[in-house]
Amino acid sequence: AAGAWSDDIAATISLRLPIRTMVLQMLLSTPGPLVLKPVIGAVSRQLSLKQLPGGEFFLGGGWPGDPAEDRLTYTMRDESVRSGWDAAVGLLPAVSEQRIARQWCGLEAECFDGVPLIGPAPGFDGLTLAVGFSGHGFALCPAVGRAVADQLAGLPTLELDMLDPSRMASFDPDAVERFISAPPSERLLAG
Repeated sequence: AAGAWSDDIAATISLRLPIRTMVLQMLLSTPGPLVLKPVIGAVSRQLSLKQLPGGEFFLGGGWPGDPAEDRLTYTMRDESVRSGWDAAVGLLPAVSEQRIARQWCGLEAECFDGVPLIGPAPGFDGLTLAVGFSGHGFALCPAVGRAVADQLAGLPTLELDMLDPSRMASFDPDAVERFISAPPSERLLAG
């Protein structure tokens, strides 16, 4: 459960995980009048938008950045910044009255099939994985933490059945290798 660096830790015991580092941007606006309470998104826009108690708009939605080679830092993509901001303005025009006050990216592990690997690692007694959340880790972590704790305590965890890491055995090894080694510049721009 080491996020974008889980593959490095797994490699120390010769476990190759079908994950790669994804870099997702976040934007924070200057404060404005409070006009939005829930988190909103739209089917036609790649967007997660909420307004913080101080009036700042907080924008996400999967717009990519690029990881540095060491995977400790990132580079923002100007096109992602513009596209994310435009998606928010198109849905909530009040956003256009603000400016971007801060922008950053978060690094997360993306799994080959877009679904987290949660459960016992095949072939490694006593090792449990919780990795590859593909951009959804913060939203899922409370439920995952509870389910993994139950699993470790020997309680039934039916909700984890479809996330079992043993499914890695069915992945095409060549397709996984192409997925892992694809340079960020060749990955699709969100939106």
